[in-house]
Amino acid sequence: MSARRLSRLFPSLLSLLALLAWAVPAWALDPATTGLVVLHGKWGKPEGVAPLSAALEDAGFLVEAPQMGWGGPRPFLAPYETALTAIDAAADRLRSRGATRIVVAGHSLGGNAALAYAAGGGSVAALVLVAPAHLPESAFVKDGCADSLDKARAMAAAGHGDEAGWFKSLNSGNRDRMVETSARAYLSYYDSSSAAAMTLTAPRLPAGQPVLWVAPGRDPTTRSFADL
Repeated sequence: MSARRLSRLFPSLLSLLALLAWAVPAWALDPATTGLVVLHGKWGKPEGVAPLSAALEDAGFLVEAPQMGWGGPRPFLAPYETALTAIDAAADRLRSRGATRIVVAGHSLGGNAALAYAAGGGSVAALVLVAPAHLPESAFVKDGCADSLDKARAMAAAGHGDEAGWFKSLNSGNRDRMVETSARAYLSYYDSSSAAAMTLTAPRLPAGQPVLWVAPGRDPTTRSFADL
């Protein structure tokens, strides 16, 4: 989903705040001590979630929108688990500014990462997942990236997992590009058993974890979670 389509999900500040209040009603009216880490999507930059970040800041929330490892000029350079440490760093900055509770909000692959972060033990008061995406366990990825997956697995099996190569990255709208990274880093995002596999990480969320999921009903990721 593009940044333009993301902005259409939140047509007004009032609707956004209503969504947050619905997710965690006990503290939604205390923005001064609530910090939000806002994560951009695949191949993106913090500017892609700027409308959401700006709306939250205007409402008085504390906001950090870090550059994540799946975007910028060299996407996927660091393994998925390493990229998630940027959430910890952003949360620490928010706490230093006075936040006593942290919400992680993510768009597309950012939503995927927010889910994995909480499932992996990250201290999160709530999650806001905006059209979360990237399903390495899906046929779309397995088939579409089959050659690159075979290449990366062969490199890793031969002891060359930390060596760089060119691998295929898929995105929504049938977009793709070749990215240069290590076999190990590529598999951390695209292997079906990796931490990026949302259908595997979601069941590991702490019991009672507040989650707000915002996506069109026809969204393929949403359909994948229908039975969870």
